[in-house]
Amino acid sequence: MKTTIGGDRLGAGGKESVNLKNYNRSTHNLGATWRSTMASGTLVPFMSEVALPGDKWKIDLEANVLTLPTIGPLFGSYKVQMDVFKIPMRLYNAGLQMNRLGIGMDMSKVKLPQVKVAARQINGATGIGPNSQINPSSIFKYLGISGIGGGTTNNAYLAREFNAIPYLSYWDIYKQYYANKAEERGMVIHAGDTNTTQRAAFKTDEDAETETNIYTTNATTIPTITSEGEIVIGFVGSDEPTDMTTVEIKIDGVATSINSIADDLYWNQTLNEIVITQLKGSIIGTSVLLEVQEQEITTSGEGELKLKAFPLENIDKMRDKILQHPFESGALVIDADDEAPYSLPMQGIYDGTHGRNAAYFTQEGLGLKTYQSDMFNNWMNSEWLDGTNGINEITAVSTEGDSFSIDSLNIANKVYNMLNRIAISGGSYDDWLAAVYTGDRAKAVESPQYCGSLIKELAFQEVISNSATDEEPLGSLAGRGKLTGKNKGGKMTIDIDEPSYIMGIVSLTPRVDYSNGTKFDMNLKTLDDLHKPALDGIGFQDLITTQMAWSDSVWNNTTKEETVYSAGKQPAWMNYMTDVNKCYGNFASKVGDPHNGNGMQWMTLNRDYTINQENGQIQDLTTYIDPSKFNEIFAETEIDAQNFWVQINKKITVRRKMSAKIIPNL
Repeated sequence: MKTTIGGDRLGAGGKESVNLKNYNRSTHNLGATWRSTMASGTLVPFMSEVALPGDKWKIDLEANVLTLPTIGPLFGSYKVQMDVFKIPMRLYNAGLQMNRLGIGMDMSKVKLPQVKVAARQINGATGIGPNSQINPSSIFKYLGISGIGGGTTNNAYLAREFNAIPYLSYWDIYKQYYANKAEERGMVIHAGDTNTTQRAAFKTDEDAETETNIYTTNATTIPTITSEGEIVIGFVGSDEPTDMTTVEIKIDGVATSINSIADDLYWNQTLNEIVITQLKGSIIGTSVLLEVQEQEITTSGEGELKLKAFPLENIDKMRDKILQHPFESGALVIDADDEAPYSLPMQGIYDGTHGRNAAYFTQEGLGLKTYQSDMFNNWMNSEWLDGTNGINEITAVSTEGDSFSIDSLNIANKVYNMLNRIAISGGSYDDWLAAVYTGDRAKAVESPQYCGSLIKELAFQEVISNSATDEEPLGSLAGRGKLTGKNKGGKMTIDIDEPSYIMGIVSLTPRVDYSNGTKFDMNLKTLDDLHKPALDGIGFQDLITTQMAWSDSVWNNTTKEETVYSAGKQPAWMNYMTDVNKCYGNFASKVGDPHNGNGMQWMTLNRDYTINQENGQIQDLTTYIDPSKFNEIFAETEIDAQNFWVQINKKITVRRKMSAKIIPNL
């Protein structure tokens, strides 16, 4: 490599240049096999590897997917998808965004962002096991964090910071490649989300064994710390609280941090208290007020898994936070105080026995993907078109004076068409460039890059019982999922020119059927309601929700009028251009249906909307997959069931600027 002394400059000539030695490459086999149980709809990282400048990665993926036995044969199939992305580490440090002067002389100043993972050290009867802190199917485990570390104190609160780049990039990938931007929200699995309000109180260490002298946060008399010891926080209220890792503390009325007065804080389950230990000598003789006023505490019902929605803009806000973090102030730390989805695995959850952090529970923190594109899963946000400052308002033609000019109409029409092109493409900056200028721009990498995929199909084969039992007669049908011969992609080559991560994400997407909607043409009244070629390209129509579930409307039997609802906008005449899979007969009825007792819907991948029993409206009008709704075919039907067995063989060869010699030649 040739360079000019002091740095290359335009037009400086060829003098004072030197040749720097190039390092030789060697070939390394980074292949491995990845195995995990999974649920449908979850986005599971199967690869998160460091890549160095000069690397050339050759990846060949192969997969095998099986399922637990089903209770019967299943019509329908799943799309099995393994996507690979390249993620420059530069994206997650503000100091690397502008080729900062002098930084190359001391790269130790470039601090990687950290994620603060908390857990409890549970000793005694439950023991210290491989999964006693981090669940093996939580997002942290898949990204490489198995636990915080050992400890000797039962129920001790432990917190540790880990490299946050894989965690941050997982959610960047989610927003860019998997989220439905028209919904303006994402969906994640989280262990519990029920909040109750409790008021904290506190007492000094000499009162720890009694119920006297408990000072509430608004007490007029504040105890004075007379010696180094403990401050114990009790709770006013009957509900069992979880641990709290943050407490607002004031010394003589001035807010301070826990680190200013103590070294540790932990939840004592036995005494139902939070204990602040190892008080600093500097606070002796002061009045210490610990304020936790109307603190919301999660009491999840023993870690019940739920689907939690969060604003997609929170992912952009996190990127803003990264870029605004002062370079000189050290590493950015992501913790339980950040916004969802980042904070969720660190949140305290009471599991019925111990105060835990959410990462202790199965599938915690995994994002959910959307269904395959179809007429009922693709729509535009109505606010983009009809809302305040929407396209229709911006392009409205003024009729002041009861007239308008043709020029005004023409320019409004052109702006209208341009804005519609942007809106239908997604609305981001890159979407704007592609829609307005019909081309792709050459750009520096500003988000994780998609590198390739392996796509396979999981179908279900019937299994016939050859022996009778008391429960099942001879010839009973069951089933089991197995990959078909269909295979697309899987081979990719990735060149690395800066420190990066290579991340792979696997997902299982059900190819769904529908059975509860009213077909659009059933509402036609005259021949004039049919499509006419002259009216092509007139804009957008509402996606009427009765096409998904007939009950999502209000019929007035007196006026003979129906009030309908819209999920969003889609191109006009869409019903004439596409269709969806449909189920009829007993395939359209659930087991236990009081109106049709022969339910066999479990044999299909039916989109079973949750209906409000009071008014018939759809309660889960979303394009995101609910894993529990596709477990009916299996014996285990809860959301925490992982009925799919996934094995991915990663054949990876890396040419790397690294010596393969054990001992260098001198």
